[in-house]
Amino acid sequence: MGRDLSVTSAEVVRQTPQQKTLAKLITDMTPELAKALPRHVTPERMARIAVTVVRATPKLAECSPASFLGALLTASQLGLEPGPTGEAYFVPYKQTCTFIPGYRGLIKLARQSGQVSDIYAEIVYANDKFKVTRGLQRNIEHEEAADRNNRGKPTDVYAVAKFKDGTTTFVTMTVNEVEAIRRRSMAANNGPWVTDWEAMAKKTAVRQLSKWLPLSAEFNSAVSLDGTVRTDVGPLVDAQTEFIDGEVVPSGQPEIAASAETPADDPQMVDGEPTQIRMATKAQLTRLAQIQKSEKYDSDDEWFSYLGDAAGVKARRTADVTYDEAAAVISLFDGPEQ
Repeated sequence: MGRDLSVTSAEVVRQTPQQKTLAKLITDMTPELAKALPRHVTPERMARIAVTVVRATPKLAECSPASFLGALLTASQLGLEPGPTGEAYFVPYKQTCTFIPGYRGLIKLARQSGQVSDIYAEIVYANDKFKVTRGLQRNIEHEEAADRNNRGKPTDVYAVAKFKDGTTTFVTMTVNEVEAIRRRSMAANNGPWVTDWEAMAKKTAVRQLSKWLPLSAEFNSAVSLDGTVRTDVGPLVDAQTEFIDGEVVPSGQPEIAASAETPADDPQMVDGEPTQIRMATKAQLTRLAQIQKSEKYDSDDEWFSYLGDAAGVKARRTADVTYDEAAAVISLFDGPEQ
């Protein structure tokens, strides 16, 4: 009888000798991968990509095969190629492989969505001329320094989107704001934040801008899967992930970041307002539980009574906490989300 092909990648890894290469694992999983991959990506192409990225980052070979396979599958399903293109990165962290979409990857997905005619980000340097106008007539003026070889250090980053009707929107960030986000990343001191700081800074601005854009499901998936570890083989919508991007707690285990997860039923936006109530994400609820424990509230009644007074939370049990209520509480203790 043939082997049951319905097993998960984690089960295959448990059955496989440790010396089996990642490319060999992908070959073994060909039947399952063929079901999950988009038509233009073959398991054979995935195997070639695997060899290329491991050659470029040897530490990836020390990661669990299941997590590497999950990152490779996520990139393939999103249509992003890891490696020197800058569309996506695989970053090793504590024997797991994390998926990080790059600036070029997000720009690619945004342009493919059909919702915007153009989207881009730029770095501003100290010797550039840079002026931002707020209010009713919002505008950015950016002129590079005359000496392009002596522009100085980065000071700001901005991202701009142009819609099909010709209107535009933008966001600006200081380098300090970008660095605050970098420092919260588990990959703060390795991976693309070290090798491609400018691209990661641009990506950070695009992520902030995306909050105001009607973009595709693929773009939203790429953002929500940023910094995650995946160990399943299946459709992207069913991906089982663990978010490890965040602060390191004393135990050495990663703390879940409040903004790491976007629920599948994220509401549609009309004039900037949600058309349905968005409930708190798993990541937010995990952080709320951590805060409750650190504040020594053993009773849920006392805890939610406190939240009502301190942050205006109307919920009286965890299952009823909304996304906005959770964000307000987390902001109270951790500072506003970047």
